[in-house]
Amino acid sequence: MNAGGGDDAQRRRYVRASDRRLAEVAAQAAARMDLDTLQHRRSEAAGVTTERSIDGTVVTATCVVECSLKEMQALLAPPTSDRYACVMRELVGQDFIYGAIVHHAEEITTQSVSVRTATFVKRHMLARNEQWCFVSAVESLEQASSKEAGDGFTVTLASLHPDDVFTGKAQAASVIHIQGLSALYLVTAEPHRKGKEGRPKRAVRVTFCAHVASTLGSGRPSPFRWLMMARNREEADDASSGVVLARVVQLARTLKQFTVAVRRRRLDAQVLADLRKVQPSNSRCACCTRRVHIGRNMFGTSKRGSTEGRTKEDARGPKRCQLCGFLVCARCVCTVGKGSMSGESSNNASNKGIKYSQTVHLCEHCMQRVDDADYDSYCASNGSLSPSNGPIQPDSPDAEPPSAVIARVLSEVLGTASQEDKPVVIRVIKHLLSPKQEEKSAFRADSGDLAKSMGLLAEEHGFSEEIPKPQKKESGKLETPEVTPEGPRTPKDEERPPLAGDSGRQYALQYTDMGDEAAEDTEDTDDVEDADDVEDADDAEDVVVMSRHPVPADEAYRLQWLDTHPNIISHVTDLPDLELLCNIARGELQCHATLVTIFGSSLCYVVASTDPAWRGMEIPRDHSICGHTLMTGEPLLVRHPEADVRFTAMNLVRRDGLRFYFGFPVRITFPEGGGATAVGTFCCVHIGETRDVSESQYALMATLAEGVNRVLECRASRLLEG
Repeated sequence: MNAGGGDDAQRRRYVRASDRRLAEVAAQAAARMDLDTLQHRRSEAAGVTTERSIDGTVVTATCVVECSLKEMQALLAPPTSDRYACVMRELVGQDFIYGAIVHHAEEITTQSVSVRTATFVKRHMLARNEQWCFVSAVESLEQASSKEAGDGFTVTLASLHPDDVFTGKAQAASVIHIQGLSALYLVTAEPHRKGKEGRPKRAVRVTFCAHVASTLGSGRPSPFRWLMMARNREEADDASSGVVLARVVQLARTLKQFTVAVRRRRLDAQVLADLRKVQPSNSRCACCTRRVHIGRNMFGTSKRGSTEGRTKEDARGPKRCQLCGFLVCARCVCTVGKGSMSGESSNNASNKGIKYSQTVHLCEHCMQRVDDADYDSYCASNGSLSPSNGPIQPDSPDAEPPSAVIARVLSEVLGTASQEDKPVVIRVIKHLLSPKQEEKSAFRADSGDLAKSMGLLAEEHGFSEEIPKPQKKESGKLETPEVTPEGPRTPKDEERPPLAGDSGRQYALQYTDMGDEAAEDTEDTDDVEDADDVEDADDAEDVVVMSRHPVPADEAYRLQWLDTHPNIISHVTDLPDLELLCNIARGELQCHATLVTIFGSSLCYVVASTDPAWRGMEIPRDHSICGHTLMTGEPLLVRHPEADVRFTAMNLVRRDGLRFYFGFPVRITFPEGGGATAVGTFCCVHIGETRDVSESQYALMATLAEGVNRVLECRASRLLEG
């Protein structure tokens, strides 16, 4: 597939050479490198080494990065032009101007071959910008029988003539072209290391080797050629060997930035806290328990995490961890440069509600948890900005509406249902067509279409008299006032289906192990007086003693609802109405199981499921993803729970291999609670690999979740009457 969009762009070819020829060019460049010698190169402190040879200059550098092979492959060989440009911009910095992936060699199946371009800033005022057209080939290492080498891969880079590339570059005469350059990244897995507290650490060794030819260009250009306008020059100029060598040395020195770049990508997998809404409750550091000045930290800055206009003392003072939300002293802060790896980070920053500044401040504990997460599947995914809040995919032109899906599935059930099972279907239809007023939303099944489909289904099977007749309402007039002359941003924002965390996480992350870690270091004689220690003892205990699962604001009302309905869990367990709603969702989302849960004070009860293994299961709230769904009224989509620090340590993720979660809160009308109270969830889970969610699937889940709400409300009222 070539650059561009549409069928015409896929047929169009933007390179002159064939795919087989591109693979040959990469193979010839790799043949210039001695892999055996590079694999034995262990010196990291030597930095960048330059060696002269008969036909050119060889530049070599080595580094060890604590990450997995897939993380490093995603960094060295990004699959899209946006990610490729972001990686180059982070590694090279302001010297990088533009770059693109102009061709993917689909005919080559043994390795990943692509053609890329890169334009760099000129090195001095009288010089011209440098342009590099090259072929990139990613190939896995073959296991040698005589050597106990780990897995790995190579990334080969070989220069192409600019005339052989037709797009993604500047005018040939306005730049000088990097020619005669062959480079190779050798990435091998290192033996597992033990980090802090004996935790195993994965690491890879990256060796960069480049060969710069000594004779470049076809002839000596005129010394006054630079005086002519670019458009008047007859042909392009090749960069001298000194210019190419200087650029190669710069690429070799970027190996020092690999650790930071890997951490930046890991931070993109997290949902940072919205520090405007998450207020810290600790007056001591969450890591070492030293006293911090909460007033100066909370009110000393107007922008979240911004260091503009601050003195050096303020910049080195206590900060708030942007992941857990608690105050951290200057000694326990880990500062990571945050340039989002996604090409759309600047456009989506306002949607996310997180300020994508140049730095992100994390406490040592959160940084450790970020490094301990698994990012292999996340790196293999080429889609969303954030795995935890991936965008909903647009529908295909032939997508079936949610109302038609519900009618089709219920029709199939009625066709094979017995006389005892038909009342269940009728009850579910009644719940879906309940006249109860709900907030109108474009992300649910259309009520008119749903009523029409259910009416036709009822007439076909002869129970139309039992179905409530739809009330005709002028829905079109209700939607008209929503369009305001504020500008195009408002309707665009409304077109995005709401998800939990779109504006940042609105609750702090609390961990049960913080008490043990905080007790290790309590020497605070430099800044804390004895009287202050006694005065703030209670505050320190508030930070140390913490529960792991988040507690929603309406926790007391939900427990009160359970007290007023003492047998509600056993009353709705294995209820056929709920199982039918779960079966509809599972069939359309193609997931492993669909669940209905109700939360107690310490356990999550699975009251309905499409998988018998889940039915009747009691899950501790510390190991339940659904507990985070209760925190907001929006649905929670987690496409890579193994990469999210909130879920990576849960047994369902670490032991059972859960890799996808999509859940809606079940909200019950509870007058004593002041309105609707979230008592459980309606969710889909999948094991093994992640899933994509379309707009129609989102609307289907939202409609079925309303049906679950009404089923539980009806059963709860009957329980009180009985």
